[in-house]
Amino acid sequence: MKIKQIFSSSKKPSKLEIERNVDPFWIQKVQVTKIEDRLPYFKEACFDKKVIHFGCTDFPIFNPANNLHIELAKSTRELHGFDIDTLGIEKLKEYVNQPFFSSFEEVVNQDYDICLVPETIEHVDNVKDFLEKLSTIRAKKFLITAPNCFAPIHMERNINSINDFKEIVHPDHNCWYSPYTLKNQIEKYSRLKVKKVYLINEERMICCEAEFK
Repeated sequence: MKIKQIFSSSKKPSKLEIERNVDPFWIQKVQVTKIEDRLPYFKEACFDKKVIHFGCTDFPIFNPANNLHIELAKSTRELHGFDIDTLGIEKLKEYVNQPFFSSFEEVVNQDYDICLVPETIEHVDNVKDFLEKLSTIRAKKFLITAPNCFAPIHMERNINSINDFKEIVHPDHNCWYSPYTLKNQIEKYSRLKVKKVYLINEERMICCEAEFK
């Protein structure tokens, strides 16, 4: 990388200087649109639509007062839930009396307007396998989100000392994503093409809007 020369000075280089001195091979550009709040965005996208919602139980912190699936049920035409948390599904059934699934094999003969996958991909054990199977869902549009590793709040609140690194993160997360890496994995491991990329909730969350190629 042609970047060492600009770090040899005590003066902190500007972002423009860094970009000018880095080989273009390393620079991945992703056009993004910023959205203030995820809930109005999801509700508008799913309004009067047939939707399948992955990660619907919010395991392990299910709370009916702020559960996204319960909120979406108020405005969708038809809402199906998908989660491997079968105990959580039983709780959720008390609030939403519509179909729920725990495996891809159960989702048969269904066509959806929206496949919503919010803050789920960072929990899965095998992303390649998950995205390949997600491609079996017959939906017109996919909304796939993940925490943004470069969000200012995420960068600032970690605690780095001489002997340890304290990271503020959900203990069940397996990875962090950036706008490029989320888009890259979706297009590499699924039959989907990312059409738009959003940064939501003060850039905390990346959302890739995708369709079949």
